[in-house]
Amino acid sequence: MAIARKYLCLLLVSSFLLSSAYAQFGAKAIFDLRPYLSFPGLPDPRFDPLQGQGPKLKDRDEDVERGEAVQGGKPDFVTNYGGSWELVAKSSGTVSMHLQILRTNKAIMIDATNFLPTQLELPPGKCRPFIGRDKVQLLDCWAHAVEFDIETSKLRPLKLTTNPWCSSGSVDPQGNLVQTGGWDDGGRAVRYLQACPTCEFEEYPQALSVQRWYGTQVILPDGGFIVIGGRRAFSYEYVPPKGSNNDPKTGNIFMELLRQTTDRMENNLYPFVHVSTDGNLFIFANTKSILFDLKTRRIVRTFPDINGGSRNYPASGMSALLPIRLGRNPGALIPAEVMICGGNTRDAAILAEQKNFLVADKTCGRIRITDPNPQWVMEDMPGPRHMADMLNLPNGEILLINGAKRGVSGWEFGEDPYFAPVIYYPNKPQGTRFKELRPTNIARMYHSSSAVLPDGKILVAGSNTHEKYDYLAKYPTELRVEKYSPPYLDPKLAQHRPKIQEGLSQKALGYGQRFRVQFELSDAGVTIEDIKVTMYAPPYTTHGYSMSQRLIELANFNLVPMGSGFYAVMAFAPPTSAVAPPGYYYLNVVHRGVPSKAMWSVAADFFKTMYINWGNPESAILNNGYDMQLVLDNTTGSGAKSKIGYLFGSIEMLIKLVPGNSAGTATTYYLSSTGNYHDEIDFEFLGNVSGQPYIIHTNIYTQGQGNREQQFYPWFNPCDDYHNYTIHWNPNEVVWYVDGVPIRVFRNYQSNGIPYPNKQGMRAYTSIWNADSWATRGGLVKIDWNSAPFIARYRNFLPRACWWQGSISINQCAANSTANWWTSPVYSQLSAAKLGQMNWVRQNYMVYDYCKDNIRFNGQMPPECSLPQY
Repeated sequence: MAIARKYLCLLLVSSFLLSSAYAQFGAKAIFDLRPYLSFPGLPDPRFDPLQGQGPKLKDRDEDVERGEAVQGGKPDFVTNYGGSWELVAKSSGTVSMHLQILRTNKAIMIDATNFLPTQLELPPGKCRPFIGRDKVQLLDCWAHAVEFDIETSKLRPLKLTTNPWCSSGSVDPQGNLVQTGGWDDGGRAVRYLQACPTCEFEEYPQALSVQRWYGTQVILPDGGFIVIGGRRAFSYEYVPPKGSNNDPKTGNIFMELLRQTTDRMENNLYPFVHVSTDGNLFIFANTKSILFDLKTRRIVRTFPDINGGSRNYPASGMSALLPIRLGRNPGALIPAEVMICGGNTRDAAILAEQKNFLVADKTCGRIRITDPNPQWVMEDMPGPRHMADMLNLPNGEILLINGAKRGVSGWEFGEDPYFAPVIYYPNKPQGTRFKELRPTNIARMYHSSSAVLPDGKILVAGSNTHEKYDYLAKYPTELRVEKYSPPYLDPKLAQHRPKIQEGLSQKALGYGQRFRVQFELSDAGVTIEDIKVTMYAPPYTTHGYSMSQRLIELANFNLVPMGSGFYAVMAFAPPTSAVAPPGYYYLNVVHRGVPSKAMWSVAADFFKTMYINWGNPESAILNNGYDMQLVLDNTTGSGAKSKIGYLFGSIEMLIKLVPGNSAGTATTYYLSSTGNYHDEIDFEFLGNVSGQPYIIHTNIYTQGQGNREQQFYPWFNPCDDYHNYTIHWNPNEVVWYVDGVPIRVFRNYQSNGIPYPNKQGMRAYTSIWNADSWATRGGLVKIDWNSAPFIARYRNFLPRACWWQGSISINQCAANSTANWWTSPVYSQLSAAKLGQMNWVRQNYMVYDYCKDNIRFNGQMPPECSLPQY
């Protein structure tokens, strides 16, 4: 052993990279022993969250209705708790006409720019010029949009130059807001707001082909957006690439349904649009609906008219896609069911102009849009309602909140606020599904909004039924912000609430892939039937409609007790982007109706985050952006890099390395800045001949200085399937993870004069190239080009990190804030369990450590080697 290590060290003096130690270390024995190796806290290698291996446990029964107890399981916890209300802010600064929760745990609240003054000023120098009613140019120094911190209630004013009054929006696959349309100068605008601490709106006033006022925007399975309808806009169009404009003559596509359903008061604005599980669009306007194939521009199915009055603006009913429950058969059609409630008669808006406020509709209709001959099934709410929001709750229930009992939407057009939320249980017998809950004392009517938060509470804000801000009216302009706690947050149920362990759970999900979520739960005797996992897409909510909202109940999972009140759930991600369009989701573990606090999860997309920047023409981004392959042959290698840089956070990717004879190849995955004094954090994978192990090579550069190599054998075959490689980087330490297991730490000892990478943003890079001058046995084994092409495969690139925006990011990305989750004390050093995992790896699989190479450094060891790293 000593001879072998000396041999390795001598090789590194000349090349700093490893050679053929597999013979001396008995690599084959290491791989043969894998099924029998174990360590407390380390996942059983037979229970691989990426390969779906492990002992077969009982699966959830696919034939059981949503929310019902399955055989052997226990029923949901029963509570008479009607919920509770808390005032979390006396003023949001501006009315929350539009509301979107971002992955940074910030709520974006947006009003119209022509309603002024608000209660929040823009920073100095940010005023907006506009033309007043007397045609004189004036300055508007009031904020009409804010970023609201959902945990601290802190406000950040946002500047808007185009008017988003009654506009639409959604978040893109990276979790950034894309907002469309509005009134006057904003009717054709597309606005972008990146999810970062200092970002402002970027606005493109002529991007759309026609004015889109009261239009609906939804995200599509390919990650793009469609905008449908609007006042006198009987058409749809796709949101163009950022910075480009749709042609006013050809950019919009006529839709007969919209022309057919308009009437004297329109009643077909903000059409209800849901992406069905087969990829087609369900489009509902007034009383009519169709299933529409965007590819062929044909109607797949025309549904029966719904009974009752008009359901869209200004009659303003509500709509939601009921929870999508996935079955175990990946090829089976997944049912999709739509629910529509409330509204008013066709002429209610005309009568409201005359101060005759008709009682709103109290009926609801459900229809299974994937059935070949579907029919509406009608039932009654506890009371009449319009202008309300309908929200999917994380446990599969539906919440109706806000709104009024008489009139319609519009200035001074509504009466009799509906103060009480109503919960709807989709799976109970008809006639027992609705339950009225504890009311608020604040009227939330026209231009109010609400949103489900990651902790399960409901954020409620806004209400303004007037042409300007009026605080003395019968229903005053409302700037107070509340949170409502639904029944599942009954304090008596707190002991039954799961707690997700984010550091031990997989957050980047690929379609159809198996993944692992670990959670803590104090209850004893928990079985698979007691648990379900849900994913929720946070919607853009305005005017009683939550755009792009969907809740998915995952299926086909196992429950593995991990000891001492800890469990691991093995679940399959949604099978296609039609079921779950790409982007960020809340992921909840639900225990007998009680949901955990959500963990942000994401369907990673290479198209949106990386691009191939050099090399082999066979290299490609595949599968709608979720997979990438890089290719090396005897002419060239290839590489890719991220579109933006980062400073602190977690950057991870699934990689499957070159199979077979990979000797002489080097596959890389690293972060790097630029210049002679660059910072860099490296994973490199050094190939080998068939049957011999890869070497995982790690290194770190600070201010251009490297020479800090550590190398490991993998404890698995990295060519058989994808494995997760993560670089976690914060102001305290850099940690290299493989499948969630830490293998190396580099701590910040800048106070000791040792440079640390904390002043430069770094992009993510990956590549495959010819390194046969050093990669395998110090260059003794060359590439066998008869084995070419060599292909490395990548999946689920996930940067959960602070975006680099220049020197301003140095302090912002290091600040202790809830948005900067990586600065939390829990990430300041490894836990005892993680330290145990790392020691196990280093004792069994470490091949080389620069801090033990006295020959290389002539006894003058790097200063960090004498300091504790763990």
